[in-house]
Amino acid sequence: MTSAPRARRRALMALGLSAVVVLGGGTLAVADTDDGPSPSPSVTGYAEEPEENLELEILEPICDGDVPYLQYDAVTEGVEPPPDAVTITFVNPSGDDYVVADQPLSGRVLWPGAEVDGAGNPTDWPGWSLVDGEWVVGDEWDWVRPSVEVLFEVNPSATRTVGYPPSSPDCATNPPEVDEPTIEVDTLTPLCSEGVTYLDYGVTVTGTPETTVTLTWQNPDGEDFVQTDQPLQGRVLWPGAYPERFVELSAEDGWELVNNMWQNTRDFGWAVGTVDVTFAVNPEVTVPVTFPQDTDGCIDEEVPPPGTTVAGPPDPGASTPFLPQTGGEVLGLLAVAAGLLAAGAVIVVVVRRRRGAVGSE
Repeated sequence: MTSAPRARRRALMALGLSAVVVLGGGTLAVADTDDGPSPSPSVTGYAEEPEENLELEILEPICDGDVPYLQYDAVTEGVEPPPDAVTITFVNPSGDDYVVADQPLSGRVLWPGAEVDGAGNPTDWPGWSLVDGEWVVGDEWDWVRPSVEVLFEVNPSATRTVGYPPSSPDCATNPPEVDEPTIEVDTLTPLCSEGVTYLDYGVTVTGTPETTVTLTWQNPDGEDFVQTDQPLQGRVLWPGAYPERFVELSAEDGWELVNNMWQNTRDFGWAVGTVDVTFAVNPEVTVPVTFPQDTDGCIDEEVPPPGTTVAGPPDPGASTPFLPQTGGEVLGLLAVAAGLLAAGAVIVVVVRRRRGAVGSE
């Protein structure tokens, strides 16, 4: 016979077991109706933090009241605590950067080199200098136009390349009553000359006193190839070309005959084909050029670069210095000299005999 307390305990245990089954079954039923997978716990047991990110929703060069600005709107994600300021760096490729710190996440900044007075009126523009009361092209801010790389830093950071804002009929980003500088490519001739690859070029510029141009061969996979301080018209060696043809170069060092011309295809394979070349004075222009393909006869014919004078053929009567390069050549010269001496001796003997015969008569 079972006592009453024991019966009550058994009843409570049965009731508790029933509750666990019902709750567990309910939980399983809800899980079965969930369309998506249940999130897996992280290795550390903590929820994964969202990835930090910086987006530039607005990045626009603008002109306002004849003053150039850069307008921006930086939005961060996953950054804790949320930042309230951004550092903007205009990256100088050949000198000190221009840094504007503690800027709001949204706003605009004056373009480097531009200046305004207390009323916001423009007094100076990047790339221009006021000399003896006349605006001329060129100053220490030439590097911020026609385009410049800009770095936005909050932690994380974002980098973009932006162009200098152009002038319009309603807003000028250059000094008053001056013409916008221009550049135009007049000559662009890839060629093979004496077995060497060159590019003949010529550019015309207006509105600037510059007399040199910088050529930048754009490598799509790495560092560009730059040729600085070149004349506005001339000839430059093709990237990766060797300045001589009749030499032996090692394939282990990357050298290969391409269209009968030596080319370092290991380091400059990107230049064999079509490549973009930027001619920069202020402003700049980019044009495509193609590695010379039709090179028949280029070893036999010298093509003069534009604007140069090529010396004529040597005078046949002029003495030409000669330097033997091998011992065989020296022996050959000695043999010729000995032959000439022997012939001269024979002639002398014959002449003396004839004179002797005439005297005896």
